[in-house]
Amino acid sequence: MARLGIATLAAMVLMLGIAASARAQGASAGGSALDLRALFNAVGRMYELDPDLLAAIAAAESNDRADAVSPKGAAGLMQLMPATARRLRVDNAFDPVQSALGAARLLVELRRDQSVAWAPNLPILIAAYNAGEGAVERYNGVPPYPETELYVRRVLHRYLLAAPTIAGAEAPAPAPAAVRKRARDRGRMHAPGRAGDGDGVLLEQLAELRRARLRAERGGSGG
Repeated sequence: MARLGIATLAAMVLMLGIAASARAQGASAGGSALDLRALFNAVGRMYELDPDLLAAIAAAESNDRADAVSPKGAAGLMQLMPATARRLRVDNAFDPVQSALGAARLLVELRRDQSVAWAPNLPILIAAYNAGEGAVERYNGVPPYPETELYVRRVLHRYLLAAPTIAGAEAPAPAPAAVRKRARDRGRMHAPGRAGDGDGVLLEQLAELRRARLRAERGGSGG
């Protein structure tokens, strides 16, 4: 507990510095002056979330723009609707620090909801962020909305490969049986109910590619 408290305190101090730097550099004009990597690292540490997931959601939601507004009224870096922002204690959705904190609170809220069996499932968690928890519960999985299905793929592609999504890109070849078995054993990437086998295979391969890339990065840095 003490270790977690120290880590959280360090993250909060770092975020105070990030917020002050953003104000000093005028980051409100599109958010380009803000170090988003440092922001997501700090928020991820505070809420025990992967910073790469926060970064992937921000890229899909607003293209990393703190001043983005959707036709439906979602605002800011993480595209929070006004009612959602108020519930998550976000006073200014255009403040990227507040927006990232609000998004993290929402993800933790969804992840920790023990009343839903899909809480640990990453694709459905992402779908709930986009379409709402009610839609996910109604369809017992990723809602069959073209916008949400595309959104889930974009976020997963960015998160698992740490690369921008290329529109119209062909899906990789099916993963080997050993890769599929490892993904099943980990139990992370399988959606219940209506998820198709093709999506499962693609997610498994993307997960393996991410692990291979991380292994290669570690080897390069240590060599």
